[in-house]
Amino acid sequence: MRISTSMLYQTGVNTIQQQTAQMLQTQQQVATGRRIIAPSDDPIASARALEIAQAKGINSQQLINQGYAKDSLGLLENKLSAVEELVIHTRTRAVEAGNGTYAPSELKALATDVRAAFDSMLALANSQNGQGEYLFSGYQADVKPYTGTIDGVTYQGDQGQRTLQVSPSRLMAVNNAGSDVFNSVKQDAGKFFAVPVAPNGGTGHIAQTQLTGAYTGTRYDIQWDGTNYNVTDADTGAAVVSQSGPTLSFGAVQLEMGGTPNVGDSFEVGPRANVFNMYTNMVRALENPSGTVGIQGAVAQTIEGMDRSLDQVLTVRASVGSRMVELTTLESVGTDLDIQYAQTLSRLQDVDYAEAVSNLTLQQTYLQASQQSFLRINQLSLFNYLS
Repeated sequence: MRISTSMLYQTGVNTIQQQTAQMLQTQQQVATGRRIIAPSDDPIASARALEIAQAKGINSQQLINQGYAKDSLGLLENKLSAVEELVIHTRTRAVEAGNGTYAPSELKALATDVRAAFDSMLALANSQNGQGEYLFSGYQADVKPYTGTIDGVTYQGDQGQRTLQVSPSRLMAVNNAGSDVFNSVKQDAGKFFAVPVAPNGGTGHIAQTQLTGAYTGTRYDIQWDGTNYNVTDADTGAAVVSQSGPTLSFGAVQLEMGGTPNVGDSFEVGPRANVFNMYTNMVRALENPSGTVGIQGAVAQTIEGMDRSLDQVLTVRASVGSRMVELTTLESVGTDLDIQYAQTLSRLQDVDYAEAVSNLTLQQTYLQASQQSFLRINQLSLFNYLS
């Protein structure tokens, strides 16, 4: 085989370029800390690293969501704690009002205190988080859930619960709708609540309630037309009875009406009641005691209503607490998983510095040797030895 001068040059240049490329590759590994500079360096490891990186990104976002959820539930628990204190405070005032020796002035002083508790309760029901979202409005975070006064409160939200993805298989509710806390306080089986509802601008209230038979949970609407209280079935709209009062009897229910209602004022009877309407009934009873039965019936209903309301608030708080405990567990699992993903990525991508530096030194030696050899080979000519 004939070896030409051009072949010697080409072979030498190719060798130097190849060793230079290898050295530059190692230099990039040392500079970046990555073993894989391009997917072609290790296609299998590159594909696996991409999968792990995506999984790590999702896990990191879920860890962020867990932090948001924890903050939201912590704020919710704080507001529920304040609601619980107000309910207990109102119950205490109702017990005090049951003292038969209290003068009308003392009852009105209690009414002022209960009004203040109502205002505080309404403010808590309209609580917002740091982003201005209402806690108790369901899905409608930008809608103020409760509007109105002591004469009647209307709920503007819905029954939804906003959620966050806190794990691959867990959507966690980070709020509770007002309907869970304030709107539907549930009475014991076989019993009922009777309270004023909006619109209601007079002083009419339920002074006393009594069962005359087995109550099965039927809901009734009552409206004052200026002459009679017209009672209808709340579910069907069918007329039940029309009576002038103050005593109303229908179904298994007997009511003693107190105060002076305005035309169009409404009341409701049913197994559930709005806690704000309980405040309305209590305040009106304290400010306008019934001339026939006094305030004892209204006080007794308020005490029972606050007890049932407290049960409801505690149930919601327990739910919030269980979610916070679950978040703590998920946070621990997610943190461990994040570390595991990072370790796997490091094993797939990161360079072994000791090995890389050793290779770089060796490659530099090889390159220098190739360059020196090329110089000597270039001088292998008979003309160099002719004198």
